[in-house]
Amino acid sequence: MSVLKFELKEEHLKLLKHLEWEREFNGEVIITSGENPFGGFDHYEDMGVILYGRPEDFDPFDGDPFDWTYEQKEEMDKLLSELPLALDIVLNTQSFELGLYKTKFHVREWKKVK
Repeated sequence: MSVLKFELKEEHLKLLKHLEWEREFNGEVIITSGENPFGGFDHYEDMGVILYGRPEDFDPFDGDPFDWTYEQKEEMDKLLSELPLALDIVLNTQSFELGLYKTKFHVREWKKVK
């Protein structure tokens, strides 16, 4: 029996708050912005503003206001890929409580471990 474990972090909740979606005519739920689920043109820039705030000299029309390292981009990509599980936990538990959760793979009933 497989067990899924996941740590719901503050970063997940911040990103979920800004996630953009809509329901299509056929009932399918989609991300409204195509490849960027936060509405801008660059998901790294959007995630940077959501997670870390705007730099003092922020000008979206003047080059790249952020200078992300490879490791920072990997972390943002990881957070982005974890959003479906984070949303699953929030909806299943009907709570926004941070911590470590687990569930059985075939029965999505998330329980908080710590």
